[in-house]
Amino acid sequence: MAASLTARFGIATGAYVDERDDWPSSLARARQEGFSTIELTAIRNERLIALTTLLADDPRALDRFVRVSVHAPARDFVDDPRPALESLRALPYDIVFHPDVYREQGWIRELVSRAVFENMDSTKAFGRDVGDLSEAFAAFPDAGFCLDVAHVWTNDPSLALGHELLDAHGGRLRQVHVSGIEADGTHRPTTRADLELYEPLLARCSGVPLLLEAELDGVAT
Repeated sequence: MAASLTARFGIATGAYVDERDDWPSSLARARQEGFSTIELTAIRNERLIALTTLLADDPRALDRFVRVSVHAPARDFVDDPRPALESLRALPYDIVFHPDVYREQGWIRELVSRAVFENMDSTKAFGRDVGDLSEAFAAFPDAGFCLDVAHVWTNDPSLALGHELLDAHGGRLRQVHVSGIEADGTHRPTTRADLELYEPLLARCSGVPLLLEAELDGVAT
């Protein structure tokens, strides 16, 4: 990937379809591609446990990255939260949470400003709009905000909702998720058309890490 794009974007390891379940491989690929900002996509409990094991065995595994964040489990957390709790408490990074899953988890207050809530796509019952996020931030007043521009699109193809979210919560903005997406919330490769559509929102997020949650497709590198 061209230096200009790796300078503008970071990578979420969930973008790597072949490597996403293999931490050494996904980290090696991110380093090889020149990314300095990374989100570790621990979307399932088993992936989070594997991550904490890796970091315990190799405390310098992330040394070459300037900024690191972690995406908390979402798919299976509600079934049994216990495997994730201590691991998330111990990680020294920003932790991105789905508010529909975690809004009643009071222990998140222990993370203070390291807790970050992400706006949700149209398939979720909570966390999609300004009111929902305001409710989450009222419960966790020190938490940050992750704007997911693709999730915005599923709720409002005009993207006006994204500007409303930034108007209301931009002071909390910690990072941005960027990807292609289908109407049903399924992520797909990120195209030039996606980036052009998102640009007015991304322009409002200067100085904040932009993280690709899906690889670039058809974008000159």
